[in-house]
Amino acid sequence: MSNKQMEMMAREHDMTAIDAELAEEVAEAVAEGTISGYKKIEQGVVTGYKKIENGVVGGYKKIETGVVDGFGKVVDKCVEVLFAKEGESVEEAKARLTGKNKE
Repeated sequence: MSNKQMEMMAREHDMTAIDAELAEEVAEAVAEGTISGYKKIEQGVVTGYKKIENGVVGGYKKIETGVVDGFGKVVDKCVEVLFAKEGESVEEAKARLTGKNKE
């Protein structure tokens, strides 16, 4: 007997006239249906949250990369304009300033 059939039977008849075993089967079927429904909802919510999480993390990574790259360009330009000697590359000036030059 399917869940729908048991539900229809329970609605059509007075539950007090149905034997205890059948009433228990109906109750179990309803409980299983409810649990199944909740599990589907849970899966949908978790999937939605994962998509949101991935979007937020991906957006943060793009912003982080852009900020770090931009800061690197600003530092390179400052070193080039303020600290590099004539004919010296930015990398050479940075190495000289940090004391890591190969001389």
